[in-house]
Amino acid sequence: MRKNEVLKAVVILQAVCMVILAVVVVVKVWPAERLPSHAGEEEPAASGEPGLAPGSDKDAVARVGSDTITAGELRDELYKLHGDTVLRTLMVHKAIDLEAAASGVDVLPEELDRELQSMMEGYESEERFLEGMREQLGMTKDQLLEDVKYKLLLEKIAVRSVNVTDDEVDMYIEEHPGEYAAKERLHLQWILLESERDADAILDSLAGGEDFALLARTYSIDAFTAESGGDLGLIDADDPFYDAEMLDTASRLQIAEMAGPIKVEDGFAIIRLVERQTTEGLTGPRLKEAVRKQLALERADSLNELEDKLLAKYEAGKTD
Repeated sequence: MRKNEVLKAVVILQAVCMVILAVVVVVKVWPAERLPSHAGEEEPAASGEPGLAPGSDKDAVARVGSDTITAGELRDELYKLHGDTVLRTLMVHKAIDLEAAASGVDVLPEELDRELQSMMEGYESEERFLEGMREQLGMTKDQLLEDVKYKLLLEKIAVRSVNVTDDEVDMYIEEHPGEYAAKERLHLQWILLESERDADAILDSLAGGEDFALLARTYSIDAFTAESGGDLGLIDADDPFYDAEMLDTASRLQIAEMAGPIKVEDGFAIIRLVERQTTEGLTGPRLKEAVRKQLALERADSLNELEDKLLAKYEAGKTD
């Protein structure tokens, strides 16, 4: 499976989960609006019974024919499907808070910002990155920062007793000189065709002035990118998930220049370079800090194992 297929599958799964969890929160915390009455129906009077006020489990959140689905039914079904996952996340966050307070561990605003900047690599701007998070995962910037904060706290807790010497850091940098170096990234569009003859025909159309994105939407056999005009997004120039010859050709193109046909695993590709970016490499103290953290995390318990240990330490569990 190509990298873009993997990423799209992951994003779709995450997006579905986030939407479901958001519904759980909305149903549980905020009063549900009553459905509008059918024509000729009177609005039911508010019940005087305790627990049946607007926003209670008895409120209808959907109607199918003459039947209704209540907020309670929706919440119970969602809890059965995803309650254990959500509950574990909440318990883990509480356990991390307790351990961080006991250990004097904290995450500074500049550390949050640095991690966010790292996550935004490959996006045109912070606005585009946050827009992507909202569209794909339903996450606001505050929610994203909260997730990042707990990740960084857990990492700090994991490595607090792991010692990495300066010599080990220097040796790693010497043995892996390109790992933290600046990288070239290529924003590509492509049109994937079954045969070289088909690709040649598309090249003729492009030479005649036809629009690349329109031709991709019409003729590309790559279902994941055709609808977006063949947009592959930003790709590392040495990305092992993509055909090496295609990336080598792309790296020599000028902006808006096209090339092809190129034989790839699934057919013949025509590519177009949209933009070229160079990510900032790490040097000096920031490089040593990143390497030290990486080596420490490799030696520490995995973060999942640490979560389990913290839950056990603070006797986390469901109440009766």
